[in-house]
Amino acid sequence: MNDILPDNRNRIAHLISMIFHPAIVGIPTLLAILSEMTLTESLGWIVLMLGLLLTPNILLQIILQRKGRLVYQRQTRRPMYIVGWFSVLICLILLIILSAPHVLIACLLALLIWIPFQLIINQSLTKISIHVAVISGCLTGLLVLGKLDSPLLKILAIIILILTAWARIETKNHTLLQVVLGALVGCLPVLIVFPLVLR
Repeated sequence: MNDILPDNRNRIAHLISMIFHPAIVGIPTLLAILSEMTLTESLGWIVLMLGLLLTPNILLQIILQRKGRLVYQRQTRRPMYIVGWFSVLICLILLIILSAPHVLIACLLALLIWIPFQLIINQSLTKISIHVAVISGCLTGLLVLGKLDSPLLKILAIIILILTAWARIETKNHTLLQVVLGALVGCLPVLIVFPLVLR
């Protein structure tokens, strides 16, 4: 593998990467998206979704690590993207059967488009940043849904995106090109899917 070993000596950058980890940022994002529901209802959908989406890849990651294949390595990400895509598909089918809120269906459809883009770029060009892509997609979704309804929230969203990108570069997980690609690929599926599904 030719991937550069991540450098976590900058504790602030490492902490930012942990706080805005893709598995974490989905929780407050979904809570904001489902804010019109009761907390119990929201948490029910969130636990169901995250359980279906994250569990297969967590198990796969453990298996890969035991074989000496680490997540920062570009080629290790291919099976994770594939398993992730099928996890999203299964979750989508189940949520449709359960008559889930349309906004959750839109989120999953955006993920179904996003993952192949990530995989193609990862395989053919460079190791695109998942952190930045997920942050970009989440913030774009909140913006499209009108949840970032004040200038302060919009500025905060931009700061979070920039901080996450800086942290990924500073820890040598990614280059500037990789975080820029992540930001673009993260927001485009949301901008395409949400207006079509939620109109």
